[in-house]
Amino acid sequence: MKKFLHFLPLVVYYAVIFYLSSRSHFPVAEPFNGFDKIVHAAEFGGLGFLLARAFDKGFKSPWPRKFIFVFLLGAGLGLLDEFHQFFVPGRNADFWDAATDAVGIAAGIVFFRWIMRRLEPKDKKLSRF
Repeated sequence: MKKFLHFLPLVVYYAVIFYLSSRSHFPVAEPFNGFDKIVHAAEFGGLGFLLARAFDKGFKSPWPRKFIFVFLLGAGLGLLDEFHQFFVPGRNADFWDAATDAVGIAAGIVFFRWIMRRLEPKDKKLSRF
């Protein structure tokens, strides 16, 4: 049950992403060209952070292995989101959106690790990844 609670914020967050991807017309005007890429990176940065948090708290394995697994899982969720948009009227699947999602996932993971290293006691520093 405790592991499930670590994953609950992640599931809720991805459900919100999925819901927003299901909307045919998104009522936000782009203030400049490429704004949607910033939104994708930020959105999936949050997802990467929550993925890293869930797997850090839920599973005991070395961080390099977790990083690879969490990154691949997050990038896969980004691809799934783009695939889903292919079937939504008024939306389209875009390779560059999926690539930006993957960059956001990686940034979220790195940000999570950076925060965790700052919170560790100095006598118990984790190995750098």
